[in-house]
Parts: sequence; C-alpha cells; structure tokens
Amino acid sequence: ILLIMDKIKVAIGSDHAGFELKKFLIESLDETLHFEDLGTDSTESCDFPDFANKVCKFILTNKDYKGILICGTGVGMSIAANKIEGIRASNVTDVETAIQSVEHNNANVLCLGSNNLSENLSKEIVNNFFSSLLLEEDRYVRRIEKITKIENSN
Repeated sequence: ILLIMDKIKVAIGSDHAGFELKKFLIESLDETLHFEDLGTDSTESCDFPDFANKVCKFILTNKDYKGILICGTGVGMSIAANKIEGIRASNVTDVETAIQSVEHNNANVLCLGSNNLSENLSKEIVNNFFSSLLLEEDRYVRRIEKITKIENSN
C-alpha cells in the first residue's frame, strides 16, 4: 500500500476557501498520513484550478501518493481534477460515498467542500477513503477500464 513508515502518502492542496480545513486535516491526521502540502498557504483569494493541477500532476508522477483537494464545495476541485488524464477524483460529503468511490471506482483523489462539512466529518471521510481498497470484482474492473477507454479516446 502507500506507506511511509506505516503512513499513507497524501498530496494535499486547497484554495483560500479550503485552507483552514486543509490545515486542520494535516494537523489532526499526521499520525496516520504523511502529507505533501502543495498550497495554498493562506486565506488570500486564489484560483482552485491551479492547486488541482499541482496536486494531480504530483500524484501522477509520484505513484505512491493519492490526493486531497479542498475548496468551498469540492465541486470546482473535482471538475478541474477530472480534466487530467489518469485522475479519478470524487467529491465526497459522506462516509459511504468515500468508501464506495475507492471500492467501486478506484478514486485516487478525494475532493472536499469546506463550506458543507464539519471538521470531524471531514476527518472521518478522509480516514475511510484512505483505508478503502478497490474491490477486484469483474464488474468494477470492467467499469474502470471503460472509463479509461473513454478518457484515452478524447
């Protein structure tokens, strides 16, 4: 699995709206996750696509990492991330979706909305996302292969 001294490796980025939640997650989950913080570094207004691109390119070149992206709703980050070939980003607002996004869709980027999640729920979502694994059943593998085929045809 993606471990560094028993820690899962996570590239994390946010825009200004997600900065405080990003800071909270890094501080509260550093016992179990190794974070590579790719910005932003303040609540000063900035553009989410820049950080989505930065995190996604990082995890594509560092295959032992997965990603977390945070903006106000998680929607902008997930749209921007999913434009990048090889990224399967999931905007998650509950634990069950976090689990299924990995088990069924092999998501490699978790998108969170700081405006619609509490800190505790965010922690729970992150923990469940990173403790889940793809279910190697034919139907899930087949569907992921179809997604990849669509992605490669464009």
